[in-house]
Amino acid sequence: MPRLYHRPPKYCLHKGTKQATISLHGERVYLGPYGSPESHVKYQELLKKWQAERDHQQSAVRPVEVGAEKVTQVTAAALRAKRHAGSPLTVNELVLVYRRHTHQYYRKNGKITREATITDDVIRFLRKHHATTLLDDFGPVALDALRDGMITDLDWSRKHINKQVGRLIRMFKWAAEKELVEPAVPLALRALAGLKKGRTKARESEGVSCVADSIVDATIPHLPDVIADMVRIQRLTGARPGEVCSLRPCDMDRTSDVWLYTPSEHKTEHHEKGRVIVIGPKAQEVLVPYLL
Repeated sequence: MPRLYHRPPKYCLHKGTKQATISLHGERVYLGPYGSPESHVKYQELLKKWQAERDHQQSAVRPVEVGAEKVTQVTAAALRAKRHAGSPLTVNELVLVYRRHTHQYYRKNGKITREATITDDVIRFLRKHHATTLLDDFGPVALDALRDGMITDLDWSRKHINKQVGRLIRMFKWAAEKELVEPAVPLALRALAGLKKGRTKARESEGVSCVADSIVDATIPHLPDVIADMVRIQRLTGARPGEVCSLRPCDMDRTSDVWLYTPSEHKTEHHEKGRVIVIGPKAQEVLVPYLL
């Protein structure tokens, strides 16, 4: 089975031929003239194919914990009773109940969010190396060694590794709340300092930059009219793609020269933060035909 890569292939310039390329499964694929709409269309097609293959591989390597009947019996309450009876718990047992918790907790509109799937990545890696390790025996040294594996085996970036380590500590904190492990365990894990830039072998993540206006302008004529207008709205307002898709007249205050769009739902609403998107005259011109 091909190695699982966490980051998608990047759209790059091949200087010798002035063509756009990506590296897919270790092979260079040419997409056409760099910056051309055709190259971006082909890039998106290959990106979707890459994501589909990655999702399939992840589902294939995801461990089947135990039979369905047995899984329903493994609950936090059952593990707590087992621990109070004097039987120590293992990492594998914690992963079983914590994964069920994250798939129930990290949901939006009935669907599992990306936070749950990213957490799956790291607890799967933990389980691979420490399934039989007792919870009370998993300390900062073991976590540090596991983190080294994230660098050498998974090629995760420094920032992503720090976040993934934080997710593991959060899991042990949750376990302490459920009395599955001593509170001292997650407290000790927090003693492990995060990876510092320039002082680790972990690679740095590539910064996210804006798409050049010239590329957007060259792409818009090739899009269906509605999609083209959605791109224009996103560029003019800075709204997220999902916010543009869910925009409704009832969500806009049009009582002044500058309209205010309050999305019915948004990315950070679980933090109880409001979000207002300003719609100026140029964006209004794009929207008016859809409001008639």
